[in-house]
Amino acid sequence: MMASVANASEDTRLPVDLHIFRLLSDNCGALVRDRATGLCAAIDAPEAGQIHAAAIAKGWTISHLFITHEHGDHVQGSEELVRRTGCAIIGPAEARPVATPDRVVGEGDRVMLGETAFEIWATPGHAAGHLCWVAAEARLAAVGDVVFVMGCGRLFGDTAPQMWRSLSRIAALPDDVTLITGHDYTASNARFARAVEPGNAAIAERADEAERRAAAGTFWALTTVGEEKRTNPFLRAGEPAMMATLGQSDPGASFARLRQMKNDFRG
Repeated sequence: MMASVANASEDTRLPVDLHIFRLLSDNCGALVRDRATGLCAAIDAPEAGQIHAAAIAKGWTISHLFITHEHGDHVQGSEELVRRTGCAIIGPAEARPVATPDRVVGEGDRVMLGETAFEIWATPGHAAGHLCWVAAEARLAAVGDVVFVMGCGRLFGDTAPQMWRSLSRIAALPDDVTLITGHDYTASNARFARAVEPGNAAIAERADEAERRAAAGTFWALTTVGEEKRTNPFLRAGEPAMMATLGQSDPGASFARLRQMKNDFRG
């Protein structure tokens, strides 16, 4: 049985329909449907069967698979999803050989889902081929494992400067942009955020909400840029108070320190 979902799955403020659900243990299943044409994209393919079933339950037909990055838990269901739906795979070259894109895209490319335009951003740090799918007019971005609710992805290799640039780029989007994240690690992220900034009332309120939702089994993978700027320590790494707390004078170094602290956190 799919877990209930935090945040509305369909947001009438957006020119697209969204359906968000849990896959595997904590991966985000996401379907984005262009209202004008009915074309529908799955964001990543951790597991094909449940994605296909979710689309059928909604009465949607998956026409595209948009891949954010090459890690197995995001691409391993790709070929099976193509067999089930005939969808076209669009993503980074690094997704090969597990997933073979029909169209390879990278920084600056533009992909249309019906009348909804996505700009492709190269956002390395978590993975060399990581892409974010940014639909500026739709106020929507699929950010994969760069940003989570109150968190960010782990670094693989000496990539802290890359990840900080990627996070900073996302943080510069308008506050009302909805972010589709790749995993729900919200309860753990919230406990870390509270430990790092114990005096931040916005973090305390959101951390309490995270605990309630975790206890209820609610899946939480949608957020907004504004919410993350208020409550995500990794997006707040450049704040003077945060840098002072960490004993850093450079935002990138502050971020790197925070990421290492989260790796070691056992709260």
